[in-house]
Parts: sequence; C-alpha cells; structure tokens
Amino acid sequence: VAQNRAVPALPISIRFAATEANSPPGSCGCFLLLGGAVDTEVALGRSFSAAVELAGSHAGNVPGTQRGLSMLSLLGGPRYRMALARNHGLFAQALFGAARGFDANFQSTNPRSDTATVFSYHVGAAYEWKATPLITVRAAQVALVQTNLPNGTDNRQRSVQFGAGLVFHIPLSSLQR
Repeated sequence: VAQNRAVPALPISIRFAATEANSPPGSCGCFLLLGGAVDTEVALGRSFSAAVELAGSHAGNVPGTQRGLSMLSLLGGPRYRMALARNHGLFAQALFGAARGFDANFQSTNPRSDTATVFSYHVGAAYEWKATPLITVRAAQVALVQTNLPNGTDNRQRSVQFGAGLVFHIPLSSLQR
C-alpha cells in the first residue's frame, strides 16, 4: 500500500512593500519608499525556521532635499510560525543584515557621499492564508525597520513597513529533475 506523504516544498514569497520614513531627522517630513521583496525560509522544526529576505525600495523625492532615495537590503534571521485555524496562520520574525542606500545625500563625511552600506534590522509579523497547496496569500505583513544611514544627526532611522503578496510552494521533487 502506497503511503500518502506530503512532498517537501521550498516557499518563495514575492510581495509589495511600502515603508513610511521621515526627513529631515527629528521631523515628520514623511514620505513613502515603495518597492518589493522576495524571501524564503528553511524549517528548523515544527514552528521555527531560518528566513532570508532580499528587498528593494525607492522614493523619487525626499522632503527637505533635492534628491530621492533608493535602498537594497539583505537580511536573515529566525521566524516563528503559529497556526490559527485550518489554512490560516501568523508568523513573527526578527531579521538582521545590511542595507545599502544610494542615489541620496548621506551626511557622514565631507564631502557628502551618494551611497552608504549599514546595519539594518526588521522586526515584524504577517498573516497568511493558504489558498491552494501551492499558493499562500500573505494578506498583511508589518515590520518596524531600523537602518543606520548617515543623516547628519543620530545616523538612525526607524520606519514602519507594510506589505502583502504571494508565497509559492515549489515542490522539492520538481527541482531534482
């Protein structure tokens, strides 16, 4: 008798992300960085996994400057999953890594620099709904984002990021061909 076992799958998430930021430091010259992210995870047990995320965002005009801001980040860290009901769940995560800001004025040196690579972290959570065995809807994701880009005062930015997207569960057996 053949056993019906679940085929392991690699989850790949693609999502839209909007990050609320402010400029200049200490004010609320608020603006949005718009972009996207891809992430994946490797299970480390029933509820824990190791996640990695690559994200990019852009704002055409930063208030108080004559420039925009583009940013790329590569982060990784622990993710904890919790089932809510059939096909519904939450996860919380803490991701750490590097962010590279470019196409902007970074005020750490004289003369100013157009680029900076710094430490960054995201702490957040998401709600997901498994629509089919191969597709999960990440209906909402929110994170507190900190970057340490040079800004002429405290070199720290704390922002809130919102996002939503899809998770594709790619069966590992299809990758072995």
